[in-house]
Amino acid sequence: MLEPPAAFAGLEDLLDLGHGSGIDMRPTLLRVLTDLYLQRPTHALEDERYYTELALRLVEAVDTAQRAMLAARLAPYPSAPRPVIERLARDVIEVAGPILEQSACLTAADLAAIAAEYGGAHAERIAKRPPPPAPPVPAGRPADPAETAASELSDLFYAADTGERRLILINLDYAPPAPWSPFAALQRADTWRLESAALQRHTEAVVRELERALGISRAQARRIVGDELGEPIVVAAKAMALPADVLQRILLFMNPRIGQSVDRVYELAELYNEISVDAARRLVAIWRDADAAAARPARHEQAAAWRTAADNARRALSEVSRRSTPQQDLRVLGAER
Repeated sequence: MLEPPAAFAGLEDLLDLGHGSGIDMRPTLLRVLTDLYLQRPTHALEDERYYTELALRLVEAVDTAQRAMLAARLAPYPSAPRPVIERLARDVIEVAGPILEQSACLTAADLAAIAAEYGGAHAERIAKRPPPPAPPVPAGRPADPAETAASELSDLFYAADTGERRLILINLDYAPPAPWSPFAALQRADTWRLESAALQRHTEAVVRELERALGISRAQARRIVGDELGEPIVVAAKAMALPADVLQRILLFMNPRIGQSVDRVYELAELYNEISVDAARRLVAIWRDADAAAARPARHEQAAAWRTAADNARRALSEVSRRSTPQQDLRVLGAER
């Protein structure tokens, strides 16, 4: 018999009591051994090894009733040794039942193998197991209504036509979002890199430059560069204080659909002069908040919290499209939010 570690002190007396007496002490030894093992929530490797080796020997020597009692005690215990649990799970159903229904030590693969091997009553008891708990929702900040509303406003801007976009940008001077503040002033080298990439039609290089300069996501930067009407790149240029002549060259070379129309380039250049830096930076702030909302794990319960803000934003855009003068157009974008 193995030498008991400190956690099982006292078993020597039990072994000595049964030695040479003709009394079968194995059921009692298994019960006492398990009592000592269940007293602690976790075990040292030496203690687990000792219990496992001795319990497996004793399980083979005791009757079905004793094994069933052992299974009932180990089934709900999360730190039960797997070899013992696996042995009991493959016993007769009177023994295996509690293990198959309750033990967290058996994996889905273990249970599938047992069901396939034994079928019948074993498979029925496995089917009675409660479903596994749902995975926890990843920790993070609570949903910010401003971010989720920003996502809607960003989409509304992209969905608008040229006239509606102009009115939105003009009226962003009155909108609540604080303008985005650049990390640092655009340097001549930054301007040169951006213009050079655009003149060579290196779209991904332009995307990377916008991502870095504006602190937006790669997806948002691609959306700006790929927009066929051109207002987003004008907004980005204004927010970065890019020189007007640099913007015109970017418009001519970067987007073929825009560059083919001198009139369209002229219209976008006029828009650049017409909108304010603060208005452009407010839209950048909206884009950044939209990125933050997109990065947050989706949660259905968030939807109701900002649906009203999104509906108000749609209504505001509808009003913009009906009005004809800047003084009457959407004094505060989102004032109804």
